[in-house]
Amino acid sequence: MANIFQGSSKVAQCVRTWDELMRTGTWIDTEEFARIYDYANLPGEEVLGYEKAIKKAKSEIRSALTEIGLYLRESRDAKDNRKILTAYPEHCTDPLHNIRIMATIDDAMMYSRALRLTYAPSFHDSEVHIFHPQYVRTYNGRQYVYGVYEIAEENKGLPFVALPLDRIETVSMTKEVSYQRGNPEEYERQMRNVMGASPDFKHPEVVDVVLRTHDRKTHMLLLTRPLHHSIREIIPFSEEQCGELTIHVQITRELENWILHYGTGLEVIAPQSLRAHMAHVINTIKDYYTE
Repeated sequence: MANIFQGSSKVAQCVRTWDELMRTGTWIDTEEFARIYDYANLPGEEVLGYEKAIKKAKSEIRSALTEIGLYLRESRDAKDNRKILTAYPEHCTDPLHNIRIMATIDDAMMYSRALRLTYAPSFHDSEVHIFHPQYVRTYNGRQYVYGVYEIAEENKGLPFVALPLDRIETVSMTKEVSYQRGNPEEYERQMRNVMGASPDFKHPEVVDVVLRTHDRKTHMLLLTRPLHHSIREIIPFSEEQCGELTIHVQITRELENWILHYGTGLEVIAPQSLRAHMAHVINTIKDYYTE
């Protein structure tokens, strides 16, 4: 790693410059290097040499950063589409990250301002967006902000999107666009029958799920610490019989994971389609452990 900073080669010059700029947090790719190396006053062959060096330096410094627990992420500026490179530590290691992000979101909603934010989707590079925050919610210990993107296509046809705060890297209020206000009552209605962060807009049906409890601990835990307001007891648990509960929700992946979390303590009785699906999932898991 140390060798990439040494010497007078173009790559070494680029790496040292990148290292200096990295310590400021964010820099612009080609425009910044054009300023530093003054491309306009270089012969054509030297410009080509530096362009190649920049590409190689990016690859080598990415590896060097990974070794010390930093990550290099590329994104596009939403305003002028310039490439932005950011070196950052894993955000989840910062215990105050969500608090800082939430403070800005609260201010934006209070003062009717849109947000310019950098968001990192799962398994993708981060992206810069203009976002209109309209509602906030905590589910299962994770905080989410709900709203719409300024560019309609980014909403992918959905009435709103949910962004977990721990995937928002940077955020600031902006006056670039007029704020789009949401309806809190509509959000409450949409989320009322959902166990999870967001509704399933493709399959919005709500059903009564009947669950059988096979031990007292599971039964009482579901009643005393319910993850959803609609949980109701049908049959009390006793030494002579299993208990039964019902929950009125959409069938989502979060619901399935919640059921699996209780292992042998919980069984789906109805609807039959969900029971069959859970049986398939459990049989697949069983096959993993079958030699």
